[in-house]
Amino acid sequence: MAYLPAEVITDILARLPVKYLLCLRCVCKPWRSLIDSLDFTHFHIKKSAETKSHLRLILRKGFQLFTVDLDNPNDAVEMPHPLMCYSHEIKILGLCNGLLCICNVAEDIALWNPSIKTHRLLPFLTSERVRDPSITLRGPRVYGLGYDAALDDYKLVRVSQYIGLNNLSFESQVKIYSLRTNEWKGIEDMPYALRYTKKMGVHVNGFLHWVVLRKLEMDENELVVALDIVAECYKEVPLPESFNNLFLLDLGVLDGCLCIVAVQEDMDVEVWIMRDYGVKESWTKLVNLKSYKLVRPLTYSKNGGDVLFETNHDKLFMYNLKSQSVKDVNICGVPDSFEALVCLSSLVSVNASSRSLNQESIENRDRMRDNFLSEGFKLVL
Repeated sequence: MAYLPAEVITDILARLPVKYLLCLRCVCKPWRSLIDSLDFTHFHIKKSAETKSHLRLILRKGFQLFTVDLDNPNDAVEMPHPLMCYSHEIKILGLCNGLLCICNVAEDIALWNPSIKTHRLLPFLTSERVRDPSITLRGPRVYGLGYDAALDDYKLVRVSQYIGLNNLSFESQVKIYSLRTNEWKGIEDMPYALRYTKKMGVHVNGFLHWVVLRKLEMDENELVVALDIVAECYKEVPLPESFNNLFLLDLGVLDGCLCIVAVQEDMDVEVWIMRDYGVKESWTKLVNLKSYKLVRPLTYSKNGGDVLFETNHDKLFMYNLKSQSVKDVNICGVPDSFEALVCLSSLVSVNASSRSLNQESIENRDRMRDNFLSEGFKLVL
């Protein structure tokens, strides 16, 4: 190791699981500085995504969370979380780059990295005051967690909707939390009605996505709206031409691409993937399933030939893209009913101060990194 170029050592370390990297921080000061750096955190995420490694399956049932290592899928193991549950359920509000956002019945919200066992409680956010006096009923409240690459910041979005029963009018107020500043602020209201009350926003390419309606009417077509968490503005995502007669849409993400699960009137389920984000012509039908009502794509297999699905909140199966065959996935310890998500294991910090470096600190950090990469180091055994 003493004679390997620093770039090679960095590449080797970036392929290791987080639990080993935490131990390797103790080898020497250069390794600690490297592993703790933001550049290495980003590089590790990139390598994990390229190799489809260091993924864990998160299963939620009530107030319990279970985890399964997808690199070595043995038994499901209960995963302690940092919130008091008061014998009520825990909600998962979002996930991004290894961070989970969870909430309890008291509306305590925590940003949590289970891989490095650190969390941050968010400032409490009170309910908004409705501007239109004719709107009296509180409707759905949804969340979404995304990454602002421009500021290296993680942002939680809360959309609260209020409905007027007399004229079916609605008001959608939006708040956004920044990990960098540790503060909430209001942004432009969402000009759409939320279609589902328990669906978290799906993060792809710096946008959070929800299924919405333009109006609260029975025959209104479903749309997909995207919130740009950098510019803090909304846009509609173009859908495939064949979606005109569909009545149920759900969203997911596979290999960093936006997915749509579409249920037709004959109950056939189609899974579409947007290969080139924002380009309508890049929509590709990935899977066509029959006799399934509720499915959610979770992740590709390492070779890319299979897709892991959750169905009906009680079963997992692998779908082979070439043979179009289905194989049940049985894991010991999985609860009888669950919500399944796939979470990357990462080194992302929830410490807001580490994301608010002044210019001098940034220059010193970069200078130390450059010296390390150029000079290398030797280990004394």
